Amino acid sequence: MTLSIRTTTDLTELAREINRDREAIMSGATPPPRFADEVAESWTRVKAADNPSTLDDHHRGRIDRDELEARRSAHPLRHSVDSLKRVFAQSADDPLMALGIFDTDGVMLWRGGSRAVLPEANRLGLVEGSRWDEDSAATTAVGLAIRHRRPSRVFGAEHYSRSLHGLYCTATPVHDPRTGEMVAVAGLAGPAMQMQPAASAFTNALAALSEHEVTLAHQRTLADLRYHGRAQLAGLHGPGLLIDDDGWVAEGRGCTPPVRVAAPTVDMRQFVPGLGMCVVERLGMGWLVRPAGPSGPVIAELDLDGEPTITVTGDDDPWRTVLTRRHAQILLLLADAGDQGLTSQQLSQLLFGDQNHTVSVRAELSRLRRVVGALVSSRPYRLAPRVELRVSSDQLDAYREPTGRRRVARHSNPA
Repeated sequence: MTLSIRTTTDLTELAREINRDREAIMSGATPPPRFADEVAESWTRVKAADNPSTLDDHHRGRIDRDELEARRSAHPLRHSVDSLKRVFAQSADDPLMALGIFDTDGVMLWRGGSRAVLPEANRLGLVEGSRWDEDSAATTAVGLAIRHRRPSRVFGAEHYSRSLHGLYCTATPVHDPRTGEMVAVAGLAGPAMQMQPAASAFTNALAALSEHEVTLAHQRTLADLRYHGRAQLAGLHGPGLLIDDDGWVAEGRGCTPPVRVAAPTVDMRQFVPGLGMCVVERLGMGWLVRPAGPSGPVIAELDLDGEPTITVTGDDDPWRTVLTRRHAQILLLLADAGDQGLTSQQLSQLLFGDQNHTVSVRAELSRLRRVVGALVSSRPYRLAPRVELRVSSDQLDAYREPTGRRRVARHSNPA
């Protein structure tokens, strides 16, 4: 629990109490109830590390400029920092309050503050590229927020290092709303004796704004990708996707697009439900994903014993998936139909005994293609070129259409 500080709190007396508690704890006494549990636990870990220098001074570890720029350029908040700094500058009443945006390693990526506060921030090492995780700077609000994944505040002598006793610090995790993953920490710092009790609420608001900015920046990126890549996507002779550098799908064509696929790399091949084995190509700020197309025959072996399964082998890594009974029936029908394929009306007749179920047929085919990808082509529905369906089962009698005609796959192995 974080130490409670209200507007009526006498900060001078509070600082004296924390100092008395500190001396007692350093002598081996049990931390008093008002001493935050997470702070006491951090002190225990820091003491166990047996680095006496941290008592007098935090480490002030720093990364070099090249690494700092690399971390910034890849960070989800890279497009939102100016907005955060502007809101901070317009909202902070205390000219001695400093803003820090940290990554999940505790590295300060960006900072903000008035000219009045920056010299003191420089003296204390509150600079871009500095490390504020527990291993680097002992007990700090940033280190606690990273460890516990929740807002934290450290006041005065609650900092393990004496060099930080003149500060209060607040820190709140920032999450990526798309994944729930913690991606940053928003922090504020200032003179302990001038601390505003609302500082924690202000930090929480900045973190919430950061999360909102992540969402907006991502939406803008996907919109730009759709705008600039739509022509190339439309020019494909088959289905495809436009995705960003993290694999988020901006738009799909000829398929039901997933929300996200694996993050792309040059010359990467991956299986995408609804598309099958795919290749990716760099396209401006994003990537174009399209079916690779087999260079040799693809063998799809359908096993109807028990729960239907299909195992696919070809010129890529084999893969296997479970099918519904209806999807297995459709694959058998398509194999029987050969290259001419079947329309939705024809499939409706074969599956339901009439042509009044084309909507259901299209829905089933859409679900089937999400499972088996490029094995099935459309307009009309058929097995893709160079795909050979083999049936390994003695259960074909159980797979009959409503008219009673037995279906036997064009390419089958007797059980």
